[in-house]
Amino acid sequence: MIAIVDELKNGFRNLFPGGRFRYVLIILSMLGAVISVSELLVLKFFVQIVLQEGQIERNQFILLGVGLATFFIITRIAQYYQRNYRVTAFARSFKSLKKARKKGAGNPEWAMAFEISSILTSATQLIAVLVFIIILEPLFALLNFVVILGVLTYIAYLFTKQLQVQLILQTERDGKKARPQKRYGSRIRAAENGALAAGLGMIILLGALLCLSYTGEITVANTLIIFFGARLQNGSLTSTSRSLMRYARAKAGLKSRTEDDE
Repeated sequence: MIAIVDELKNGFRNLFPGGRFRYVLIILSMLGAVISVSELLVLKFFVQIVLQEGQIERNQFILLGVGLATFFIITRIAQYYQRNYRVTAFARSFKSLKKARKKGAGNPEWAMAFEISSILTSATQLIAVLVFIIILEPLFALLNFVVILGVLTYIAYLFTKQLQVQLILQTERDGKKARPQKRYGSRIRAAENGALAAGLGMIILLGALLCLSYTGEITVANTLIIFFGARLQNGSLTSTSRSLMRYARAKAGLKSRTEDDE
């Protein structure tokens, strides 16, 4: 896992100059995580309303429903602008570094920047979900932490290996690069292996969650909320695995292009 942190830290420093550009990216990533985790809060209130709907007055029930719908719409709009503003932030950063040597989304710097942004969002999202679960059920959160650590360790292994593989595949041999099928296939297999590990981790968590719920250790409301939190966490781990492998391919392409320019 240290390999992931070191690689992304170096990429972050190279792509984004110090000062406001880094702060903007960090804020955008945190905002994306906050928006996602806020959905768990919406779900918690929704579950509470449903479980107590017979005890809530009609007018109060309507007001709560309208409030939840309004909050959900606001988070969707905020997420829309958060994802779109990233493009402007990247463009300004590259302009300040004079890195925008080519136009188009295929530029390796652009690809690496998008993946770093996605990984930062997923990382803050994982931390936020873990804290959320700790508040609800500390015992389950301990198992959750162990599962996350195991999955990320395996993903880090795949990522370190993929950095080397992609660099080899980008290197020309006898005037030819490896076929696209081989370059893309290697990256996709590694990404999906990481996603599969995340899925297996979720199965372990769901099994433990069912056992704790069956024995009455966790309430029905918290069981539902943690279930959706686990799904959100699984999505974050899957997204991280795929983003890291795309990052490895983009970095190999950048290095290959730099060598060609020299």
